[in-house]
Amino acid sequence: MTALPALYLQEAATWAQEHFDISVPANVSYELLEEILARKLEILISENFQQFIFLLYRTDVSEDRVKQILENAVATGADPYKPIAALIIERQLQKITSRATYKQDNLPDDEERW
Repeated sequence: MTALPALYLQEAATWAQEHFDISVPANVSYELLEEILARKLEILISENFQQFIFLLYRTDVSEDRVKQILENAVATGADPYKPIAALIIERQLQKITSRATYKQDNLPDDEERW
C-alpha cells in the first residue's frame, strides 16, 4: 500500500464501519482494518451472499478482480477474504483520494459550480 494520510485511512475505516456493520478502533492500522473486514466478509459470504454482492456493488470494486480472487481461492485453497478486504479498502481509499484531489473550495454558490 502506498503512503496515504492517516486521515484517509480513518475515513475509510469509518465508511467500512457504517456499511459493513463492523466495529473499528480509533487510529486503526491498514492491516487491522483489513483483518476486521476480512472476518466480516467471511461471515457475509457464508451466511448472506446476496448482501456480500450488494456491498461489493455499492463499493464499486472490480467484479473481474473479485472473480479472480474467488477462482484462485477455489483452485489453491487460499483464503479469499483478506484479498477481497484489501480490494475494498483500496477502492475506498481511491475514492477518498480522488475527492480530496478534485475538491472545489470557495465557490460562491451552486450557480457558479456549473
